[in-house]
Amino acid sequence: MHSKFHKILYIVSVKKLIILLLIPVFSFGQIAMPIDFENNQIATADFVNFDGGTGSVIDNPYITTQNLSSKIGMIVRDQGTEWAGSYIELTNHIDFSEYSNITMNVYSPYVGLMVKLKLEGDNGAFPSEPATERDAYTTISNGWETLTWSFSGEPSETYRKLVLMFDFGNIGDGTSSSTFYFDDISQQDSFGGLNQIDLPVTFEDSEIYYSLIDFEGNGPSTIQETTNGNYARVEKNITAGTSAGVTIGTEEGFASNIPITNADTNMYAHIYVNGTSQTGIPIRLKIEDSNDPTKSVETEAFTTVANEWEILEFDFSNEATGTAVLNTDYTFNMASIFFNFGSPGNNDIVYFFDNVSFSAPISLGLENQAIFNYKIYPNPTSGLINIQGNTSELRITVFDILGKELINRHVSDKLDIGSLEKGIYIMNLYDGVSTSKYKIIKN
Repeated sequence: MHSKFHKILYIVSVKKLIILLLIPVFSFGQIAMPIDFENNQIATADFVNFDGGTGSVIDNPYITTQNLSSKIGMIVRDQGTEWAGSYIELTNHIDFSEYSNITMNVYSPYVGLMVKLKLEGDNGAFPSEPATERDAYTTISNGWETLTWSFSGEPSETYRKLVLMFDFGNIGDGTSSSTFYFDDISQQDSFGGLNQIDLPVTFEDSEIYYSLIDFEGNGPSTIQETTNGNYARVEKNITAGTSAGVTIGTEEGFASNIPITNADTNMYAHIYVNGTSQTGIPIRLKIEDSNDPTKSVETEAFTTVANEWEILEFDFSNEATGTAVLNTDYTFNMASIFFNFGSPGNNDIVYFFDNVSFSAPISLGLENQAIFNYKIYPNPTSGLINIQGNTSELRITVFDILGKELINRHVSDKLDIGSLEKGIYIMNLYDGVSTSKYKIIKN
């Protein structure tokens, strides 16, 4: 009995020792942003795969100045579903009180590839609740770039799962075309050190963070910078929904609430429609509470001219048919604009807007007129860009995103960029009077 008693004590002691040795492993194995995959912060076993996606930690096969890390994450999609992917579960819930953006360094084989980032909570098995998701699109191929997802307005201490779905909407085939690399997942300042957008929106202040968010297939929408001024350029392509539009700013809305009252209900915008002689095109403007999209009001104005600027007035006391009436007790701090609302998109028509203001319009002036002498298409392109305008000879310079000059030549109506790598470039067009700047995409 005496020896058996000691043997039992010994077994119990060993078990306690094993438990004590295991405790530090779990207490120090914290998974939290920023995630850089270095120093065994995350292992392949920490990825939870679903529906045909497989995540792992690998040696970085594409070390460049844009990503010098030795370790990165990789997800391969092979058959399964169009939402196949993998997720990482953080140790603690995400705090959005200070930083509402999540950024990630991504290496993709395609331009325009959708990367869906979904956040999930703790309720129920995967997919868990509560949940929220955002989309971002790659702009270069076979190179590193930082993508950003804004989770402005989302509650803190709610989400712990980072669900990554690359090439969402398509089914992977397990090849290099379905292999995606990523690194440096972190929370960031929403405005990159600049000031939050506010009314009036002129796109001219270098200290303001201007942004456009497309939805329902709208876009791409870009901010054009020219020697005659800056403005927003919007495409509503044939694949866009009839209610596709673009939010003016980020999901955090404007820095100040729109001071709308029952006696002061008007907003204004400079509008230009290019590529059609049609007038009477409905332009819808919607304002809402960025924290509660059910609190909103919409109204419409109609174009009266084609191929020239005009000021449109949007009166929210006259709500659009079938939408909520104005409630001035609500907070309104976000605006979205919809071109040719209710109709499908058209690849031949491009919309422009500028100088969005409240209560009083900004003077129209003569700014930005020269740019509309030219139509640049197709964009994206794999080779030739057609330049349609009135000048027989133009000076074209093309730069990469780092500012390196790649093309400098005179052209009349075409530019061949077939020799460039896939990615985004800046094209300057000088017609002897003014210089216009375009973002072009080589696919």
